[in-house]
Amino acid sequence: MLKCSLFFNLISVASVKIFSLTGLLSSFFLGLFPVICVAHVPIDPNESIWLNWVYTPEIALPMLFTSIVYLRGRAKRREHHRPIPMLQTLLFFAGMLSFVIALQSPLEPLSDHFLFMHQIEHMLIRSVAPLLIIVSMPLAPLIQGLPNGIRHHVLVPLVRNRVLKAVYLFLGHPLIASVVFIATLLIWQIPSLHDQAVFDRTLHDSMHITMILSGFFFWWLICDPRQKSARISYGMRLIILWAVTIPNTIIGAIITLSHQQIYKAYDVLHGDWGIQLMLDQQLGGIIIWGPDGMVAFVGTAIVFILWLRQEKENNRHLKAAQAEQ
Repeated sequence: MLKCSLFFNLISVASVKIFSLTGLLSSFFLGLFPVICVAHVPIDPNESIWLNWVYTPEIALPMLFTSIVYLRGRAKRREHHRPIPMLQTLLFFAGMLSFVIALQSPLEPLSDHFLFMHQIEHMLIRSVAPLLIIVSMPLAPLIQGLPNGIRHHVLVPLVRNRVLKAVYLFLGHPLIASVVFIATLLIWQIPSLHDQAVFDRTLHDSMHITMILSGFFFWWLICDPRQKSARISYGMRLIILWAVTIPNTIIGAIITLSHQQIYKAYDVLHGDWGIQLMLDQQLGGIIIWGPDGMVAFVGTAIVFILWLRQEKENNRHLKAAQAEQ
């Protein structure tokens, strides 16, 4: 059994007007969650798959700590008459749950035996979980929920660190964030590299951490709710979302329609589940082609909502200015 530790980033979004502060606070949550992922865990096809949960304190305790911090911050904001809407709370915990499903549920050991399970896992950690957490805008309750000692002695120095700020600004650049997001899909689908990553600890870590980080930076770029300091216009966001669906379509179609086995690392539990190698490969391609690509359409809907909200705000200010005249 090979165990690998990876750190993933809960890059949060809130109504913070200082761009650099948001970036540096994101760096604080980088490394908050060491997640244990186990390569090629032996699975008994005769027992219930629900018995194959990957439970370790290394993931359970950080998740519990973060949930407590969030709820503590949420309670504080309610006391100060600045409550967090229930919808945002539900989105936050839906994102957290997506990470748990991807990295601690039976999906994790199954992803070492089935390509299509692995693609579901990647969809969750690269798109679904980061998108949900970004949209939930959890930065404010997370900050307020932290103990004072951590806020003053850990968070503040990180906020003032010029190196972390420079790294964040680079990775958060619209071009870099978009290219890296697409690259994490294409590069890790290279057959030789993909197969090796299933078995190799270092590559497995690199695969997951690059997908998670690129997902947070990309969806923060797309779902940035700020109006005056947003890095790109809403129209450009829609163009980028359209562009990222093209690689999904191409690589998904290639994998789905191929008549030869592309990936050699998966044993499909030797057919005990009635799924053969080629069917597994076709299902994996369909996941990339369809559901993974559909996340971009969800992002499109969010952009339209933000755009409409801004237009309503602009119209309200215009009517107010005309009334004053």
